[in-house]
Amino acid sequence: MEKNQIIELLRKDVVPALGCTEPVCVALCSAAVSRELDGDILTVDVKCNAGIYKNGMSAGIPNCREVGLVWAAAIGAVLKNPEKSLELLEDLDADKMMAAETLVNSSRVSVGLDESKNGLYVECAVKTSDGEGRCIISGSHTNIILIEKNGVAVYIKENENAQSGSDAVVEELKEMKLAEIRALVDSCSEEELAFLMDGVEMNNRLAAYSESNSVGVGLAETLRGEGAAGLLGSSLLQKIIVQVTSAAESRLDGCPLPTMSSSGAGTKGLVVILPISETAAALSASREQTVKALALGHLVNRYINAHIGKLSPMCSCVMASSTAASAGIAYLLGGSDEQIGYAVRNMCGTVTGMICDGGKVGCALKVSAGSVAALVSAVTAVGGAALRVSDGICAQSAEESIRNMARIGIRGMEKTDMEILDIMTTK
Repeated sequence: MEKNQIIELLRKDVVPALGCTEPVCVALCSAAVSRELDGDILTVDVKCNAGIYKNGMSAGIPNCREVGLVWAAAIGAVLKNPEKSLELLEDLDADKMMAAETLVNSSRVSVGLDESKNGLYVECAVKTSDGEGRCIISGSHTNIILIEKNGVAVYIKENENAQSGSDAVVEELKEMKLAEIRALVDSCSEEELAFLMDGVEMNNRLAAYSESNSVGVGLAETLRGEGAAGLLGSSLLQKIIVQVTSAAESRLDGCPLPTMSSSGAGTKGLVVILPISETAAALSASREQTVKALALGHLVNRYINAHIGKLSPMCSCVMASSTAASAGIAYLLGGSDEQIGYAVRNMCGTVTGMICDGGKVGCALKVSAGSVAALVSAVTAVGGAALRVSDGICAQSAEESIRNMARIGIRGMEKTDMEILDIMTTK
């Protein structure tokens, strides 16, 4: 792989997102089909795979006091702005919200689970007084493959099963060793990676939102309080806990500020960026060291996500993104290739198995715990303290450890995911 390929991948992978990605995906799907139709909206019907259904069930929506996919579908249908992609919710105003409320309150919006779909899948059918249409998103949150109007396709993605350029790069990345990824990052100049600092600024602004606004259930507010400060002090670990918890709680409660995403998700972006950037600041790392550590974190995040797949039964924001952050922190601490591998092994023996029970403000505590593990795993790894290869699912190499994590998530927890869904839908 060439240096320019990973830079291009980073530019496509590290982009702003507004709101939890699963509701946004549903809103995008309904917006895309609704834009093709005239007349008054009569019904909006959505079917989606288990991952979208689970992750969007309790997630907040920016500029909206409600949560969940029914509201996301209604809002997208009235916005009709799919050209805004992952930032389409920034156009939601009082008039559009009122129109969405009318649809939901009159029971004209439905969201159902399509158990036959294993990968990311959203299908939205909209009927209006003037006609009907359908849109399908598949594979990734913005990958629209079909739009129909009155039974006639107005858009079909050509070669939908063929790999795009970025998909091919991800497949190549998936076969690399972490040491090779690190070498490519080291070959980049500070100027070539400087755009990654935009994510630090954006996600720090998101983390600061709860300082002047009431969000979620008060996790960030409590952690900033005198009681918590007396227990946690003012260490690097405390700063990481507060920043990550605050940003995640704000985002998943529907904060109107965007986050810089990574590997297709905003929460993954803040989990990679904030622990690395806080560590860089504590170490007084140079700008070059900081952007290279961020680049390594984003690429390792993409690498792990490529192995475990999108919307795993396990919390990929912790399993993938916190592990990636640990690799980036180990890099900042001067870790060798072997020691960065130790950080991954330590995370493998620590966070594997944390379940994903949907996107909601409670995820803030999960990613906070993952970020604590990331810092501890990196510090111990660079100190030469690596978990034994004989420990559980840990392996000799970072790559094999990641494959074992993925095996647990893909094969080992398949039935677990259905139990989680059953609990969530029947409680």
